[in-house]
Amino acid sequence: MMVPGLNGELKRIALVKKIKKDTKLVLVGRKPFENFGIVNPPIYRTSTVLFKNTKELSKAITNRFNQTYYGRYGTPTTFSLEEGIKEIENGYRTIATSSGMSSISISLLSFLSKDAHCLISDCIYYPTKKFATKILTKFGVRVDFYDPTNLNSLKKKINKKTKVIFMESPASLTFEIEDINEIIKIAKKKKIISMLDNSWATPFYFSPIEIGVDISIIAATKYISGHADVMLGLITTKNEKLFLKIKDTAVNLGDCPGPQECYLSLRGLRTLSTRLERHRSSALKIARLLENNNKVSKVLHPALPKNDSYELWSKYFTGSTGLFSFILKEQSKSKVYKMIDKLELFKLGFSWGGYESLILPVFPKSERKIAKWNEKGILLRIHVGLENVDDLIRDLFKSFKL
Repeated sequence: MMVPGLNGELKRIALVKKIKKDTKLVLVGRKPFENFGIVNPPIYRTSTVLFKNTKELSKAITNRFNQTYYGRYGTPTTFSLEEGIKEIENGYRTIATSSGMSSISISLLSFLSKDAHCLISDCIYYPTKKFATKILTKFGVRVDFYDPTNLNSLKKKINKKTKVIFMESPASLTFEIEDINEIIKIAKKKKIISMLDNSWATPFYFSPIEIGVDISIIAATKYISGHADVMLGLITTKNEKLFLKIKDTAVNLGDCPGPQECYLSLRGLRTLSTRLERHRSSALKIARLLENNNKVSKVLHPALPKNDSYELWSKYFTGSTGLFSFILKEQSKSKVYKMIDKLELFKLGFSWGGYESLILPVFPKSERKIAKWNEKGILLRIHVGLENVDDLIRDLFKSFKL
């Protein structure tokens, strides 16, 4: 095996630290000259890992989170992806999991137990809310929700048993932006762990760890893999203590990602910046047209200057992606559903972040507990894919007669 040696590795590390993010996406998570000069890390499939003798086995047991040990702990393919994401996030280490939802549940379960208290944004991804109210409470964890646009709503609910504050910014249905710096200050002062679901922006447009968030979570199912054919989650921690706690939980829960999924996500990483730019520009073009349409009540896109969250978005994010919502003035569900059924390019489906454009009618009021939702029209969430934007505009505006 061709190994460049320590000098070569130190040069690589130095290079990665000084280059731009889009160049970094191409370089991280791969070491061709440690793999016969092959450009991409191969797919390693295994359950059993063999050890030459008992001394090597004993060493592996104590070092099980840092080497190949058993399939569930990770393979070289897993480690390549984790190393790449860690570099992009600027974190201590990354843990790959079987889905975005598993990344959320593993992170929460790592720090919450009976009688502990957790605060979660009321505008959060609904499965996160469901996990908190259906599963965490079953184990005696007390869960409260706060209005992400109102810091006092958060402050009032913190108590001596609060262990975690869980954010999602922007919210994945209604796109509120949280004042993350202020929440971090509160969390640090009270010695509370801060977690943030960063699936919308990805670490390319925002790195939570860099501004002080303890744990950054990404559904790599979305933009990282980018092709609607992978289920994968990623957890990046600020320090070793947090990493060890979460890794131990993931292993004990029996969670592990498949090597094929890790490989596809690594491949997706290489084109992330190019794809995101297309998603960003097309989504903004459509959002601006909707904003000026008299049949649309409101466009919920944080990168639009008229949006309530625009200043906060500008403070934290370097770009926007393809996911946003808009509210029609039309209040008849049956009429809106007929319009949706006429669409040809925008398809009905959950998730987002792939190459295809998607649309989904959503009803935030039924999911809210604290944050008020007083809009009367039908809310539609769209993911703008990689199709020609003029074709997408024609499809949307024709079907909805906008």
